[in-house]
Amino acid sequence: MLKENKIISVLTIENSSLAIDLAKCLSDSGIRNLEITLRTKEAKKATNLIINTNLDFNIGIGTVLTFDDLYFAKDIGADFALSPCTDIELIKESIKNDFKFIPGVSTSSDINTAIKLGCKALKLFPTIQLGGLGYFKSIYSPFKSLDVKFIALGGINDKNAKDFVKNEHFIGVGSSWIATNELIKNKDWKEISRRAKLMLEL
Repeated sequence: MLKENKIISVLTIENSSLAIDLAKCLSDSGIRNLEITLRTKEAKKATNLIINTNLDFNIGIGTVLTFDDLYFAKDIGADFALSPCTDIELIKESIKNDFKFIPGVSTSSDINTAIKLGCKALKLFPTIQLGGLGYFKSIYSPFKSLDVKFIALGGINDKNAKDFVKNEHFIGVGSSWIATNELIKNKDWKEISRRAKLMLEL
């Protein structure tokens, strides 16, 4: 589902006028997978701008909490959508609309619910705050025989990402550390590029 590698640059864009320069910086640095979160008023405009750059990205829309968010992601041409939680109605609606939707899970019960509804990819969130790989193993062990994969998101940086990059159960590792709000605001493309390349080398 992801392009070339497991790394996903998670973006929370407060100023859409910076979206294209940010996208070019990430693309030039080797980033192919993005999650653009719907946490700001400028997020949808920024998403539209990035999608229309025709850069070679695999784009996911994050913080999808409502049907409208889900429809936005599908209609704008995103490749997939993610939620921070296991929302049964959103999962059902995504299946009805034949759109790739990755619900957030944090417990064995969440995993069980999502699997029963037909989900094949789940978002472990917030990964590090929950307890990292050790916690994941403790809640995933009952489901090892099932064909389900995970994306790690929440608290991921260059110091802790490698465990998830190397783990066979994870198809993606998302990090907002690559392009933080502060780095984007300051147009620090050099540092964003450095962080992107560092993560891609893991």
